[in-house]
Amino acid sequence: MGPARYQSSLRVGSQRIAHGDLSGLFVTHFIGGQRYKRSVASILNIKQQDNESLRSYVTRFNKEALLIDEANDKVLVTAITNGLQSKKFLFSVYKNDPKIMADMLYRATKYMNTEDVVITRGSGPKKR
Repeated sequence: MGPARYQSSLRVGSQRIAHGDLSGLFVTHFIGGQRYKRSVASILNIKQQDNESLRSYVTRFNKEALLIDEANDKVLVTAITNGLQSKKFLFSVYKNDPKIMADMLYRATKYMNTEDVVITRGSGPKKR
């Protein structure tokens, strides 16, 4: 039975809910479904942990960045850069100075893929 049929099947006076109760139920229902948005300041505290891979850090950072309402690209780039511990990647970032988060993520992906190849090959390129 659809909502329209249910409503038309009710007899007058069979459902008595005060207006205040109804509005309270409505607010409770919809507020409970709201996602909590974090402030931009919270993302500045995300740091790459010792022995944490760049891939893991970027994934964790992106999950937190999605919780921020109206995040500015410059703030995101600054925050992810300040949290980096990977010295080689950090050098690459400062050398090329990405301005937007998409550029930063592109550089990080290239660096992570290179790291994966080096790990897969063993200890790295062999010297002759």
